[in-house]
Amino acid sequence: MRMFRDDGDLVLGIRPNGASSLLLPVDRYFDLRLGPYPRQPPWDAGEFESLSPIQFGERKELVEKLSSLVSNRKNKNEAPRDRSRANTEFTAGGDGKSQSGEDRSSFEHQRVLYRLLQKSIAHPEHFAVSWPPWFGDVQVYSFAFNLWGGDKRALDVRMADPRVLDVGWTEFDPPSDDDDLKAVSTTHLTVEEERYLANPGRTRLNLPDITQVMPRAEVSNLLQTMFAPQQGEEGWSPKLLLVHDEKMTKRVLSSLGVDTSRWASGIKHLLYNSSGSSRNGRNDVQPGHRDSRSKWSRERSRSPGRWRANERDLRPRSPGPHRTEAAPVYIIDAGVLYRHLMKVPPGQHDSILLIAKALSVKDTALRRGEDDQVIYEEIDPKEWCAGRESRLLGYIWESMAVGTAIDEQRAFRIRFVREDLLAAASVLPNAHSTRTDDGDVDPNDLIQPVLPGSRQTRVNSLQPSGLFDSDDEEWEDD
Repeated sequence: MRMFRDDGDLVLGIRPNGASSLLLPVDRYFDLRLGPYPRQPPWDAGEFESLSPIQFGERKELVEKLSSLVSNRKNKNEAPRDRSRANTEFTAGGDGKSQSGEDRSSFEHQRVLYRLLQKSIAHPEHFAVSWPPWFGDVQVYSFAFNLWGGDKRALDVRMADPRVLDVGWTEFDPPSDDDDLKAVSTTHLTVEEERYLANPGRTRLNLPDITQVMPRAEVSNLLQTMFAPQQGEEGWSPKLLLVHDEKMTKRVLSSLGVDTSRWASGIKHLLYNSSGSSRNGRNDVQPGHRDSRSKWSRERSRSPGRWRANERDLRPRSPGPHRTEAAPVYIIDAGVLYRHLMKVPPGQHDSILLIAKALSVKDTALRRGEDDQVIYEEIDPKEWCAGRESRLLGYIWESMAVGTAIDEQRAFRIRFVREDLLAAASVLPNAHSTRTDDGDVDPNDLIQPVLPGSRQTRVNSLQPSGLFDSDDEEWEDD
């Protein structure tokens, strides 16, 4: 699962409305000698909600991506906008911020963070981020819980005081330049007062030597201690918390006495508030507007060397708002990321176990096999155990964060499902098969194809500094 180190070629920029641009850092543009000066000044990093690596294994993949970004301007009666295949659904509502922009950029933030942790990005400044002082001390946790499905109390009562059957959390070693995300400790606590309750159709699972039965008050004390804010600024390190259903997670923790009021949703502020070096040397430009103050000469006699002497005037600022106070915990909702990735219809909320199955994610056994080999365990969606589910949250997040950009990853996973469907259909009995009765075949016995996680293609990371839109570049055959 290791990422290849990048050479700093291409960048995917997600704009506030969700539209994407394929970008090239200014210095790379001139290093590659891609042609005359572009028709427009470079984009400012502040015009994007995220800047993330994107790479293409073959030339035809790059050509297809560029083709999807070509705008169709046939309708002359409407205001000009990006009508490309890739972006028309996002630009129809204008250039302002949208939920799509927030959703898509939040997914790309995970990919940037993962590669930064693995040190597989050669030039972080191309993404308007820098190596923060806390980088070697990131804490990664996950938290899961199960509620009693038979609770018939009024909704507001259930939200304020949920009947929690069990809770589980896992501490992970973050991915590094020589290893992937790794679970190092798991806690699973069954709430003593609710130990006789069960959810119909599902089986309670206990983890040997880990599962404990504990009074609710003691569970509460442990969680309050675990999430207690760090004292003082010196030695501060960010705590990332992977969850499924952020809103309900906060309600459960609040009911157990944990103060979540200062927690941050997502990691945007964590990524960009640490990037002071990329914010210096120029005045900020509001997102959505090109920097008209930049002097962009189109004189062919002017050499790249002379232009680059003034390059500091075009350095990007970090995407997003100014520096804010660090949050005690940064929440990453893996369930929401999955819905963004696969465009899950509104109202459909898959459980941790179903998402793990869909992404082909498996848990690692608590004990290793012969020669210290890792043993992977299949997931049974009918079993429930917050301890195991907390472990799966980490691997679900990694499966998405380590993969390709959001649109390319979705296309790959869908294509993989179609191939599995064809493979499954090829082994089913055909119409001419000899069968005694159609009722002899149980549809539950058929293997259901799942989306790829651990088998997905790994791609190199790539990078922006000053940024050019792909429309401004002339791609020529070698």
